[in-house]
Amino acid sequence: MLDIDQLLSLGIVTFSLILTGASLIAYQRTRLRKFLIVSLAFLLYAVKEFAEHIDVVFPNLETNTVELISNSLEFLIIALFFAAVVIKEGRKDE
Repeated sequence: MLDIDQLLSLGIVTFSLILTGASLIAYQRTRLRKFLIVSLAFLLYAVKEFAEHIDVVFPNLETNTVELISNSLEFLIIALFFAAVVIKEGRKDE
């Protein structure tokens, strides 16, 4: 049986993947690169959440390694959200 922490983690991964799909749809409709960048950030957030629980799959993995992976992904996520905010582009109609 899953405990509360695992259920929340599963919910975070699921919601992140839903937001990834929604932002990819927004990108397809508008062709604004910021939506593509945001979708990558949401996808990386799902990967980060999974990586935080990877010790279940790989019990020999050191805690420092998991923290390094998690912190690196978190930095990339923040950088991608920043890039999406500062990109200035007009709508590209095809």
